[in-house]
Amino acid sequence: MKSKKFSFKGISLLVILAVFLSTFGAVLPSASAAARGAWAPNTAYAVNDTVTYNGSTYTCLQSHTSLVGWEPSNVPALWQQGGSGGGGTTPPPPATNGAIFYADINYGGKAVTLGVGNYTLAQLNANGIPNDWMSSLKVPSGWTVEVYENDNFGGTKWTFTANSSWVGTAINDKMSSVKIYTGSPSNVTKPGEVPSHIWTYVMNADNAYSKGGDFALLLSAVIKKESSFGAGLPGSPSAGDGLMQVEPNTRNAYMSQFSSKFGRAYNHGSEQDQVYLGALILNEKIVRFGNIYNGLLHYNGGDNWYPGATDSYGRPILADQYANSVYATYKSYGGRN
Repeated sequence: MKSKKFSFKGISLLVILAVFLSTFGAVLPSASAAARGAWAPNTAYAVNDTVTYNGSTYTCLQSHTSLVGWEPSNVPALWQQGGSGGGGTTPPPPATNGAIFYADINYGGKAVTLGVGNYTLAQLNANGIPNDWMSSLKVPSGWTVEVYENDNFGGTKWTFTANSSWVGTAINDKMSSVKIYTGSPSNVTKPGEVPSHIWTYVMNADNAYSKGGDFALLLSAVIKKESSFGAGLPGSPSAGDGLMQVEPNTRNAYMSQFSSKFGRAYNHGSEQDQVYLGALILNEKIVRFGNIYNGLLHYNGGDNWYPGATDSYGRPILADQYANSVYATYKSYGGRN
């Protein structure tokens, strides 16, 4: 379950009260500054005391007696994230180089920049990002951003290696924790000819099946064959099914499985969902028929395909040629299986 949003209106009133009490000496005195262990309510803290909370260290900025609701991540007027720096009362400036997260699509609304690191919900809050937020983002070249649906890096993970002016319905306002690092995930490198937005789609699908990046290479090879990375869609008889050219009848047969896997209905017009659906079908074929090559044969030719099979018009179904082509591309990308 995601953490619920906290009422910052209530926190603001508490912070004002804390400052008032500190100013007029109403807060109980405490021992000299020291490492105080885990933060706890109803405890007197002095300036420069350090505590731990949700895996992070915080330094006390104002003497006060803590209360429930005054957790360090909620009251930056009282606590600065990080160890004591000699008594300074100004929190560190925000990152100026890193991934930029935006409240609205097309890089609009509030913007927050985060550098390399892992950010729980409390840490996102401390940086000015509320729960269930973000509609677009910019990712520096060579960086990877992993967005998680739940706090503490739980739930569905979506991977971005390039800018996205609209993260899509499935991801919009779903961010509750984030990992940001340089380099490609899982030691898999994006093939040069694969467009960045396609790579984002296939890595998200790869993550959904915990394939470590190899499945992303295979899906990229399929998309190249099926739609030339989207360039071949105009005029296609099943263009609505897009990048992986899943035919309407096949698509309809997998609707319930899609909903079970991804927790929502299939969006016919979403390129990400087109890749998710194709990935679901291809993964099933690989598992059912034993390996990637056989999976490709039956992804193209159907479950009952055999060498020499023909369609209802007597035309040969050349699934072997299809599998040879896609498999060769996949291996050229660095495919491992």
